[in-house]
Amino acid sequence: MMAVFRIAVVSGLHLLGPHTAAAAEWIVSAGESRIAFSGTHTGRAFTGVFQSWQADITFDPDDLAAAKASVRIDLSSATTGNATYDKTLPRADWLDVARGATASFETLSFRSVGSGRYEADGKLQMRGANLPVTLVFDLRIDGDTAWMSGRASLKRLDFGIGKMSDADGAWVSLAIPLEITLVARRKP
Repeated sequence: MMAVFRIAVVSGLHLLGPHTAAAAEWIVSAGESRIAFSGTHTGRAFTGVFQSWQADITFDPDDLAAAKASVRIDLSSATTGNATYDKTLPRADWLDVARGATASFETLSFRSVGSGRYEADGKLQMRGANLPVTLVFDLRIDGDTAWMSGRASLKRLDFGIGKMSDADGAWVSLAIPLEITLVARRKP
């Protein structure tokens, strides 16, 4: 589940960075930004965050064809605040951090859907799978500062997450929503 969230963050970051003839890049403020995931376990809601991730973003709302984003998420940094969940997430059936501790998200294209709203199509690579993910986000740029709020949803079984212990979703929800909040500043 954590890898999926990290990818969502990567998508959101690429959306913030402008790319024009003089490629405008954005630097994400880690303390003001987050990649979060949620779901349900035995009918009770849970939330978590990835505490360690990096993003490279180039974005200009007037040149979406040149926009790009790349996000790398440390899956071992996933935390929910619940000791049982935090102990289970790194295991082989869930995030499998021993086999691959990093998830990555690379954007392929961006499109405006009006009034500061965008969609970014990309590929999320995690647990040996490399699958399409669409990030829907709102973006506001004021001078050299950008604020982004994005959403995506992953089907955990598509990435093999929990396939051995909970393939039917009896315990953990099959859909894992991601929420990405970013604050970025234009690179000088």
